[in-house]
Amino acid sequence: MRKQQGVALITVLLVMAIIAVIATNLGTQLQRQVTRTASFEQSEQSYWMWLSGEAVLKEVLQQEIERNDGIVHANQNWAQRAGPFPVEGGQIAAQVKDLRSCFNLNSLAGTEQQGLSLEKRRKQFQQLLVSLELDAFQAESLAGALTDWLDSDSELSQSGAEDPDYEALPHPYQTANGLLFDVSELRMIKGFTAKVVQRIKPYVCAIPGNAELRINVNTLDEERAVLLVAVTQGKLTLDGAKQLIQARPEAGYESREELLQDSLLTGAQDGETGALDELAVSSEYFLLQAYIQWGSLETTARSVLRVTSGQARVVYRAMGED
Repeated sequence: MRKQQGVALITVLLVMAIIAVIATNLGTQLQRQVTRTASFEQSEQSYWMWLSGEAVLKEVLQQEIERNDGIVHANQNWAQRAGPFPVEGGQIAAQVKDLRSCFNLNSLAGTEQQGLSLEKRRKQFQQLLVSLELDAFQAESLAGALTDWLDSDSELSQSGAEDPDYEALPHPYQTANGLLFDVSELRMIKGFTAKVVQRIKPYVCAIPGNAELRINVNTLDEERAVLLVAVTQGKLTLDGAKQLIQARPEAGYESREELLQDSLLTGAQDGETGALDELAVSSEYFLLQAYIQWGSLETTARSVLRVTSGQARVVYRAMGED
């Protein structure tokens, strides 16, 4: 009898232990599900806040550009950092950058018909790199490698790199033969080490689907005055470029003609640099950097917007820092 009671007690204890394990597992799974649901809700809310930021920026840009007859300058409302603004459950901040105040890497894409223009772009890019204290040989190699990455053919350009250079790597791949979407893609290109990319990153950008080089003098700050040195292929000194920006009217230059009449630029126009067609006083591409905190989730997102007459649309979106 006592033996049977002992067996029954052990059985009861085993059943209770099993129930406890099951209950613990169920509780853990439930907690994971709750956490997963909360994270999903926070992520979804952050996404909609991001889209709301885009909508507000579209409206502001359209109004500002229309009000100023297409002229874009650094004292307009879009150029002022916004936030952080508190919202129920979190906060949002935003910063907007004119993508015509940086060197568009995609401008080094070209065809045989654009040979002269492409050679000029290469020289301008090399001047930028040299002005940023890279040596001339490295600058030429980087310009060649970038050109080969962007162009649609497989012919090796001067000092460039084509498919065989990448296919011989431990983890082989091929050139994109297309435009960049993001500056981070530079790390795939021969010679663009982390150190090089970090050095040039504040001065370059990649405008999705656009291979033009336009520098809006109205939105340049003194830190990026070196872009004017690059565009003029060194004809304008860094000190001269800074003077030009310092002397800029508060509301920017009202036209390209007014800008080019500046005495600092008249001497930079010759047969080699041309009429400085790259200089502008307007813009149509803008980068939105959104910083969103919702609950315990912090998100950084960016959007590239194109603003044309009567229309503003998003052409590129990505998560993370620029």
